Amino acid sequence: MLLNYFIGTAGSGKSTITGGMKDFVINRNPDITAITVNLDPGAKSVPYTPDIDIRDYIILDEVMEKYELGPNGAMILASDLMVNYLDDLKDEIDEYNADWVFVDTAGQLELFAFRETGPLIASSLGFGSIQKSVSFLFDSNFVLRPNGFISTLLLAASVQFRFRDISQINVLSKVDLIDEDQIDMIVNWSQDFQALEDSTNERESGLIRELSMLISDVFTQMGSTSELIPISIKEEHGLELLFAYLQRIFDSDKSKFY
Repeated sequence: MLLNYFIGTAGSGKSTITGGMKDFVINRNPDITAITVNLDPGAKSVPYTPDIDIRDYIILDEVMEKYELGPNGAMILASDLMVNYLDDLKDEIDEYNADWVFVDTAGQLELFAFRETGPLIASSLGFGSIQKSVSFLFDSNFVLRPNGFISTLLLAASVQFRFRDISQINVLSKVDLIDEDQIDMIVNWSQDFQALEDSTNERESGLIRELSMLISDVFTQMGSTSELIPISIKEEHGLELLFAYLQRIFDSDKSKFY
């Protein structure tokens, strides 16, 4: 069993890519089984039918009513309460015994990535020698400017630190919303920090420019980050490449998964 968590900021396309990757894997090879898991207790709707859904155990409106909380406080509490249902979620996943498990995390990045429950859930789901990875989504609309890209790069690095025992892939999502030159520019920033510094110097000003340059210097000293994979579920672009990267991480039996 191979399990991947999709993590990213609100609106970055986590739910869409979760359902899209399941369809891609199954359509690619009918002998492969794949399931989806929704871990967002506050989702009103998702663009796929989850095979396993945290909302079967925790309903946000009921948390709000029971504990007399507003939406934000209830989401925090609901995320913390998920640990009470880890055994139930694990049992459901085990029953499917699928080849691939694609996990959709909370819309608010901080609820899963930066509270103690997130890493606990990530390390606990699955059974036996299950292999896990994280796909962090860069929202294409948000990273068109250097400061937006650097901010997202910081978040991606923070998530990688929080889930340090799990391999991470960085994904540029919703690339159908930008043109090819913009895609190339963003991908180049992820591979060439000098190009990122040059763009920052040209396109930013004032305090934003100075802070962006300083942060960019930090990443330059750290060395290159993982390659940014452009993805569009709408146009089915990049799914093959993402699937190949996931298989490379998992070092799976290629005779089965290729």
